[in-house]
Amino acid sequence: MKNLTDGHFTENRGQRILRNRGRLIFGKGQIVMKRKLLATTALVACGMLVAISSASAAEKLQAKVGGYMEQWFGYTSQDTVASQDLDGFDQKSDAEVHFSGSTTLDNGVSIGINVQLEANTSGDQIDESYLIIKGSFGEINLGSENSALYKMHVAPPDLGIGLNSGDQSDWVSFDGVGGTTGLFRGPFGGTYVEAGRVNDANRLTYYSPMIEGVQFGASYIPNGTEDSNALVDRSASGNLVDGYALALRYKRSFGPMALAASGGYGTMDNGGNAAADPSAWAFGLTLAGGGFSGGISYAAADDDTSVADMSGVMVSGAYRSGPWGVNLAYYEGQRDGGGTSLGATMKTVHLSGEYALGPGVTLKGTFGRTEVEDDSASGTDNSGTYIVTGLKVSF
Repeated sequence: MKNLTDGHFTENRGQRILRNRGRLIFGKGQIVMKRKLLATTALVACGMLVAISSASAAEKLQAKVGGYMEQWFGYTSQDTVASQDLDGFDQKSDAEVHFSGSTTLDNGVSIGINVQLEANTSGDQIDESYLIIKGSFGEINLGSENSALYKMHVAPPDLGIGLNSGDQSDWVSFDGVGGTTGLFRGPFGGTYVEAGRVNDANRLTYYSPMIEGVQFGASYIPNGTEDSNALVDRSASGNLVDGYALALRYKRSFGPMALAASGGYGTMDNGGNAAADPSAWAFGLTLAGGGFSGGISYAAADDDTSVADMSGVMVSGAYRSGPWGVNLAYYEGQRDGGGTSLGATMKTVHLSGEYALGPGVTLKGTFGRTEVEDDSASGTDNSGTYIVTGLKVSF
């Protein structure tokens, strides 16, 4: 029994040894496997962290430089104004340097900037400076920029010097009718208008997403003074405050034809002044296809603080083929003058052409005739004929 017992003990001891060794070996395998699993998991986790961080972290905004330069040379012949000799050759410049860029946040919203520096010495050295927020909700502009009424306006083609922005005043004198008041951002000189001719004042603008070719825009202008961080005094006489602008634009293609139309309205509160609030509206329609394009645009302004009521219309047609383009356009602007000596009519016809020399480089030319008529019986009429050629470089 003892031997059997001893044998039994021996057998059990051997089993235990084998069992313990098996457990040890298996345990070591488990440890090794666990270590490998932990190491693999750690590597995968690190990889996921790197992937997530690189995929979701927005890059810091990097600004880029762009803009344009226009250099013009031409000859003008016009009636004598105030005993001045204004006939002869002249050279004009227009250039801006733009700093812009954007970054996309983790939520998909894009944040951008746009700062426009006048390349020539100017009273407004920084032309526009604003923030851009874009997403599925549309676009928001915040800062010094034109309103939705101006930016959503549709106007016919204008291939030479800026007929629809009053550039004819660089070549023909308006002194006899009291100057160019109402020419810029007013319908006397262009259909791109602002209520009260409030230009680039700080404002908040919203543009909706385009749905079936239709887009809506709205602007709020707290203060009509450009680049001002001063408190808004809504009781001060003559302060243009609390303005707004609304615009609607439609763009669609129908086979080879493209149609665009727009309409907009804006007004500014005249603050503590008892005078009426200035307002402006604009409409435009264009049609393009087969190299041809043309259209008409109209703008009007009521109760402008300087020249009362104004209106303007532009009709234009163009043909483009490859690098070439030719354009015939007519503009007529009128201003009431509000009982002052500023009442006037301006009529201009332009025959213009352009030729693309290369990417961003365009040769342009205009043969134009402008007639300025005094409507106040206290000024002097003027008329001028000019031929101008220039080079525009975009970068």
